[in-house]
Amino acid sequence: MSDDLSAYRKEFARIERKIAGEFDAGRRHRVLVACVVAVVLGLLLPQSDTEWSWTVLGTWFGHEATTTVPMRVFVTLAVVFGVVSSTAALCTHRWRLASASMLGSGLASLFGLLGYWSQNGMPVETPHAPGAGMVLAWLGMVALTSQWLPVVLSRSPTDRRPQPVTTPVL
Repeated sequence: MSDDLSAYRKEFARIERKIAGEFDAGRRHRVLVACVVAVVLGLLLPQSDTEWSWTVLGTWFGHEATTTVPMRVFVTLAVVFGVVSSTAALCTHRWRLASASMLGSGLASLFGLLGYWSQNGMPVETPHAPGAGMVLAWLGMVALTSQWLPVVLSRSPTDRRPQPVTTPVL
């Protein structure tokens, strides 16, 4: 009987490792998808009076840009962690992608606040007011962080990758 199961031992270990690295968002899955959609919509709207998201990303090293560095960092982090990483985590259900999305979304939320503050502090003669897109994307990133946090923390510290079982050689 044990010879029959020994053939399946590697397959069982592979399946166990795969399941141990996944998460279940449960009811939060739809909310997370809605937050990603809100971030995408925010990135499609103007970020300031004269700048769109793609122009903010395109003028990252420009000299005549009317956006501040924190706003450029925010838009970059929102695209990378709010859209790409979160979508990949929701599609693959991988816990490591979910935790990276949570941490990146939290960092983007901080830079969103700094970006909003710095855009309001620009000289008066430049069109500088933060646009509706920037506010919507920032609120979406804050909501995304608050929704990823319980999903990531729902995994207990004991849910580690299973250690290989070594049998003593006689």
